[in-house]
Amino acid sequence: MSGRTIVVDFDGTITEQDLLDEIALTFGDEDVYREVDEGLDESRLTLHEVLRREFEPVRAPLPEVQRWVLENVRVRPGFRDVVELARKRGWRFVIVSSGFRELIQPVLDREGLGDLELLSNSVDPDPSGWKVAFRTEAVCESCGEPCKRSTAAALADGTELVYVGDGYSDRCAAELADLVFARRGLARYLTERGVPFEPFDDFRSVARRLAS
Repeated sequence: MSGRTIVVDFDGTITEQDLLDEIALTFGDEDVYREVDEGLDESRLTLHEVLRREFEPVRAPLPEVQRWVLENVRVRPGFRDVVELARKRGWRFVIVSSGFRELIQPVLDREGLGDLELLSNSVDPDPSGWKVAFRTEAVCESCGEPCKRSTAAALADGTELVYVGDGYSDRCAAELADLVFARRGLARYLTERGVPFEPFDDFRSVARRLAS
């Protein structure tokens, strides 16, 4: 392999809060959120099914939700350090998210990082209930549902794949990666399966490790 590709999750990884969870709880229906979240934990629902159902009760206008996001969501310390290191070294840096471009891009713009490569879902903020438009519906041969694995592999294209994530949507791609930084649920999942990873709380430690 030559070169390096860094693929990073957004919600709960780049951001200190899981933005999808926060929006579903703040603007949606808490009972629906709890029900579908349990269904995901018990493997009765796919992530796509969960996202569709979580955001159907959300009826707030998009500008209102975007304002809330910009007032409340904070980027994890050291994120800019990793971005600048990647640019200096000539590594490809891509955000691959199950979240919505309409909520992610304003945060990146606020941080002065609006030019970062971003692959994500999107949302139609229909007043009768938000409708999710998924980046891909292709089913992964490994996990049996649409995921980030094939996208991460295509982005790496023979380079060393570094994956940084925190949750359910990151599992399959993380198992494919050459070097993984994980926290929260992703760290627990990889630990249970004996998959090596490096824990992190913020991106300063990630930057130090990648620079070494």
